[in-house]
Amino acid sequence: MKKLYLLSIIVLFGLNLRAQLFEISTAPIFRDENASVLSLALAGGLNQPQFSPYDFNQDGKMDLFVFDRTGNKVLVFIAVTVKGVTNYRYDPSYEDFFPEGEQFMQLHDFDADGKPDLWMYLVDSVMLYRNVSNTVPQFEAGKGLFALDTVQYIAWNPNKKLSQVTGCLPAIYDVDGDSDMDFITNLNILGSKIIFNCNNSIELGNPLSEIGFTIVDKCYGGVDEFGADLIINAPCSDIEVYYKQKKHAAAKTLMFFDNDGDGDNDLFFGSSERSTNPVYFLENGKSDLNYYKDTFISIDTSFFSVADEGKIPVAPAMFYIDVNFDGIKDLILANNDQDKFSYSVREKDNVLLFLNSGTDNKPTFNLDRMDFLTGDMIDLGGRVAPVFADLDNDGDEDLILATSGNHLITGDTTDFLVYYQNVGTSTSPDFKEISTDYLSLKAMEYRGIVPAFGDLDGDADLDLLLGKQDGTIAHYENTGSSTNPTFTLKTENFSSIKVEGNAAPAFADMNIDGKLDLLIGNINGTVVYYQNNGTSTAPSFGWVTDSLGGIVVNELISQKFLGDTGFYDSLIYYYYGNSAPQIINYENGVRCLAVGCDEGNIKIYDVQSDLTQDFKAVTDYMKHPYTNEAYTKDWGKNTYPAIADVNGDGISDMIIGNSRGGIHFVQGKEKRTNNIAKLAQVSFRIVPNPTNDKFAVYAPSQEPLCYSISNLSGQMLASGTTLSGAAINHGIALQNGIYFVSLKTTSQQFATQKLIITK
Repeated sequence: MKKLYLLSIIVLFGLNLRAQLFEISTAPIFRDENASVLSLALAGGLNQPQFSPYDFNQDGKMDLFVFDRTGNKVLVFIAVTVKGVTNYRYDPSYEDFFPEGEQFMQLHDFDADGKPDLWMYLVDSVMLYRNVSNTVPQFEAGKGLFALDTVQYIAWNPNKKLSQVTGCLPAIYDVDGDSDMDFITNLNILGSKIIFNCNNSIELGNPLSEIGFTIVDKCYGGVDEFGADLIINAPCSDIEVYYKQKKHAAAKTLMFFDNDGDGDNDLFFGSSERSTNPVYFLENGKSDLNYYKDTFISIDTSFFSVADEGKIPVAPAMFYIDVNFDGIKDLILANNDQDKFSYSVREKDNVLLFLNSGTDNKPTFNLDRMDFLTGDMIDLGGRVAPVFADLDNDGDEDLILATSGNHLITGDTTDFLVYYQNVGTSTSPDFKEISTDYLSLKAMEYRGIVPAFGDLDGDADLDLLLGKQDGTIAHYENTGSSTNPTFTLKTENFSSIKVEGNAAPAFADMNIDGKLDLLIGNINGTVVYYQNNGTSTAPSFGWVTDSLGGIVVNELISQKFLGDTGFYDSLIYYYYGNSAPQIINYENGVRCLAVGCDEGNIKIYDVQSDLTQDFKAVTDYMKHPYTNEAYTKDWGKNTYPAIADVNGDGISDMIIGNSRGGIHFVQGKEKRTNNIAKLAQVSFRIVPNPTNDKFAVYAPSQEPLCYSISNLSGQMLASGTTLSGAAINHGIALQNGIYFVSLKTTSQQFATQKLIITK
């Protein structure tokens, strides 16, 4: 749950500084296939974004507030000027000042104090949060908005709440020209008429801060959707006729503006009915500008020729904002529909920017790009599950992204892998896109794949496991080499393992015996543990538990179902987890378990030396960048962590995938040191260190020593036994870079140290 920071609790000075494991970062560098730097690479992608202007840093330039319906995620983009050129920079530090919302969040100044206020959907009604910011965003506690019904022909809103149907985007706009903000929405559960909620502040002689609404028109402008078409001069009193049409209520959108400079309100209407052009332009023919009543006299379905290409085939949302900083408002069209299983939803090239070469009151729109903001991000469309692996064995970590891609093309039936090679170094990473269908997996028609790399057969190269939606795991053996891998499908059902669904495998040596064990996340939100009872060259995985550490990361979900009457007549509750585990190994022997989940955050737990015990949750692993308070960062929905020491400082970092098709990055800040039950430590030295290849370990113990060598992402490269002072012949080609050597004695003492290879 996100925290809403109110004025009364914001403290920016005299903070109690506390340790943290991770901090938000927009490094490292990512490049596209042409080696061009992606300036917004780690913003996390956009699926159903809504845009509002807001000067976050109060520098006089309007920044962008973005609310994405997928995962109900707030994102902030700051306008930054460098050498006279202004562009947007992703800045996640402002995001968690906003309350948790859903469906829509818009910023509009209702009390004319110069500070945009927050309007948002909450539980079938509308909430308003007053902006009381001084430096950082601060909002008073929200209050529900009410609308008195003066129109008699429908029994409307019996509880008087200002109503908003799920998924639709209202217009918050001064429709009647009296300087206060009205609320116009295009729906009710019966059909598709436009409802005009008039703000009575001015009419009643009240200050603008005393907001109040009256429903003055339930057939605003004479507009209705009838059959498959939008019509004007609708039969506003013929309720039975349009009720029988059973129109889709969700995902309709509205935007007012003056297109022809005549002083009245023209309208963009985004339809939830699939069409070659779902954007309707309605011309206002009102003659008396002093009267609120509007009448639309014509409909244009070809206003945007780009819609003929089906780029946003259903429910486009429109936003009138200056985004090229020339002082003239431009137009953004973005997908607002989430029901991708009913429609062919576009999740890439779904944010269209039309630059305005006219004026605010008489615009001329020209398509500039179809990937506004997203073209500078890693945005693959749908769900992304990342994993680190040194595929070229050059001593630094490469990145592989599993994704469902753009639903309009894939239909969630052709998951694939995208490969980013680290063309930088182990201390200065620089990732370049190499392949958008690594291993040609699109042809396999997999669903819900989650990759894990590890040496399963002890031949010093990385093999691949792919968790799948059906709960099984595919095994791809590396039949090439450590520097030039070739992955060959060995089995679609590795070790006959099958979890409940959405298998998310991860390798880890859980019992510290020098062999790779297997952790598997699943739809139930638990972590399944399979122990390797074989050898490092011939593994045999035996089930241990379906709930390692007592971890459960699921959440209660409810879903409505339409009955024969056209009303929602049933509500089904179920638990949905989608756990995704990854081990975090620290040099001091401390281990944590990071778990992604459907809820949208990352859970972190201390791993106990006794694996039968419950793992204690770590709740203070991140601090808010302004308040320094411990909090749980919300990344959207359906998170997947990938762990590696990306910058070579000896502390694990984390890439986080999400359901919007992108990734975020948090940098390791400090090592975890306060496990409740970490393993007993043994001191040892690596000699020589740095080394070009061979080395020995020197320990006080004369017991046989189990050792393992891992790379920065925790993947085990070699293991075996040795004695203190004996040369370790590990048999692998270690490249320049940083590695970790773990040591365990027969008396269960354990330690890890950094190994540096220089050639």
